[in-house]
Amino acid sequence: MNKIKKKIIILQLMALIIGGYGCEMKKEKVKQEPRLNEWQKEFLAEQGLPTEYSELNITQQLSVDAIYEMIMYLEEKYGIGFEYTGYVRPQILEKEYMTAIPEGGNAKTDTVTVTREDDGTFTDDYPNIAVRPYYEQMITDYIKDYFNSDKIKVFSTVTETSLESVENIDNEMLEKKISATNVIFIHSNLCSKDMLVKFATDYTEWMKEHNFVSTNRINIVFNVDIPNINYSNLSDYYDKEHLKFDLLCYVKSSGEIIINK
Repeated sequence: MNKIKKKIIILQLMALIIGGYGCEMKKEKVKQEPRLNEWQKEFLAEQGLPTEYSELNITQQLSVDAIYEMIMYLEEKYGIGFEYTGYVRPQILEKEYMTAIPEGGNAKTDTVTVTREDDGTFTDDYPNIAVRPYYEQMITDYIKDYFNSDKIKVFSTVTETSLESVENIDNEMLEKKISATNVIFIHSNLCSKDMLVKFATDYTEWMKEHNFVSTNRINIVFNVDIPNINYSNLSDYYDKEHLKFDLLCYVKSSGEIIINK
């Protein structure tokens, strides 16, 4: 073997040794680098899971990374804190999503869903949650004024809103921009069966004037203290011990009104 070939072989061996050593250094560096931030560690501890990344299985690693990413997306977008309530990994027929509630929110009324779309971007329904109290109060005020009584209760779920901003919300902003489902309780002392049809007619016309698309269940109840009805127990008042009669009415996006008498 001539000197040139020997020199080439020696250089190649040195390159391999140095290169291999460099790879080991890189591996060691990655291994030592912390993979979990303080939020993730606290979150994992609350879930009763290990707080060391290497001790999590691959599904747990992917999930805690995704949950943190989604929580940060919400907090950066809306400038408020959110509390995690649930997470679902992507399925064959279901997209990846996480649920959370805003600071001071209620899981029954204020659950926000963040979805990872096919292109990797996030979408959320927080505007529906943000406008619900204003929309619900607007309907409550109308019905209280209609019957001149506080013996009514409204429960709204906003299913769609086209509001561009959820800051400084007022009634005028809500017009033409809300679709919702409403459950209304009215004490039987205020409304007979005949009066219910009249009220439903006036109510849906009012909804149409404000361009609200809605599905509405109106319940006339007795043997009940109206203030005691809440989101957790409202279905309890659909039984014969409390429900005198009820009615469904709709305001469609076309403006068509349907009242099931």
